[in-house]
Amino acid sequence: MRQAFWLAAFWHTRGEVMFPWEQVLQLVLRQTIAVFFEPVFWIIVAFLGVQYWQTKRSQTRMFGTAIYSLRQQLLLAAFYGSIGGVVASMMLTFVGVTLNQLGFNYIWPLALLIMMINTRFLCFAYAGGLVALSSVVFGWPVVNVPQVLALVAILHVTESLLIALSSRYSAMPLFIKRDDGRLVGAFSLQNFWPLPLVLLVAAASPGGESLANSVKMADWWPLIPIGMEPPEGQHWIYAMMPVVAALGYTDMAVTSLPYKRRLRSALHLGIYSIILLALAVLSAKYQWLQIIAALVCPLGHELLIQLDNKEETEGAPLFVPPEKGVMVLDTVTDTPARKLGLQPGDIIYSLAGIPINCGSDLAGAIAYAPPAFDIVYNRQGREKVKTMKFFKNERRLGIILVPEGHEQYYAVMATEKIAFLEWFQKRRNK
Repeated sequence: MRQAFWLAAFWHTRGEVMFPWEQVLQLVLRQTIAVFFEPVFWIIVAFLGVQYWQTKRSQTRMFGTAIYSLRQQLLLAAFYGSIGGVVASMMLTFVGVTLNQLGFNYIWPLALLIMMINTRFLCFAYAGGLVALSSVVFGWPVVNVPQVLALVAILHVTESLLIALSSRYSAMPLFIKRDDGRLVGAFSLQNFWPLPLVLLVAAASPGGESLANSVKMADWWPLIPIGMEPPEGQHWIYAMMPVVAALGYTDMAVTSLPYKRRLRSALHLGIYSIILLALAVLSAKYQWLQIIAALVCPLGHELLIQLDNKEETEGAPLFVPPEKGVMVLDTVTDTPARKLGLQPGDIIYSLAGIPINCGSDLAGAIAYAPPAFDIVYNRQGREKVKTMKFFKNERRLGIILVPEGHEQYYAVMATEKIAFLEWFQKRRNK
């Protein structure tokens, strides 16, 4: 049986103001490592592996090769997910979020129910916000509203951090047909991370007894109280319990470079999360704020998605054939193009002295080029000349060009609508 590590809020000395970051971090790291030995963690990793395998299969069908191997994607997902888990666990502990009144038995069924309207509603911002709103307005279900909203906020802070950290490996190039019938290049930005979390569980204990592994907490902690009084003569103590979770991110880059789109999404999500977290903490003291925070939780998230999607669906596409040369959509890992440093959006003018203006020109130049040759390309208005070499016994560069309009495989891009209104319209028309 796994040992529980206890944070004794009542063991502080009077006037203690410092949060014991180092001690809490040590406990979080020990519990995070313990999560890696849980079968459910590897079940989630296997599930995420299926998601990445489907992405790899789509890449192979569209381009004849996969940009990243399944092993690379899973290792990076587990690495970044572990970092995110530690960050989230520290924030949850600092705020004092406990499992006792989070209402998971209400949030999960509701999340699965509204997922039938749109799969992106499988998110605690919607289900958690609705449960919190119902609790404030109707008094049911009985949950700790500030803690529910703080959990949602901290998970989204963590997601924004992971979005920013997870760089090029999660950007899948693809060809899409827009509503106007135009075939353009784009990137599907998809990430899935296994998240080893450590959550607190409050338990009543007689005061005055010494606990092994106890930690003295600041007298202002927790920021959000549990919301229940312990039995007479007892105090709340907090056990750290490992929990396995997962986070996912899905986005599209059509009008901007993938890293810019990713950073913009991370920034917007981070701002939303910090505002929601501030409202959650304040609503623990000022109860009238709870209804505002509960409304901001789902509505703010939906507004964020609608505004971001509007920019990508209605803006001018970036990855289209230029007037001169050919544009790079992406490069394959472990190829001369990736080694040289070619990036999405680069425009190739010539290769081995041969002018390049279409895909067939590039294929012909590759066929006739010597083992080492010069490539002339433009990056954001600056012309560059570099020497490129084929790998031994190979004659390929690993360059994926933007679509020219005759490609056989592509995805159809649909304008994102407000999902509930679209679903309601479909029900009414039946």
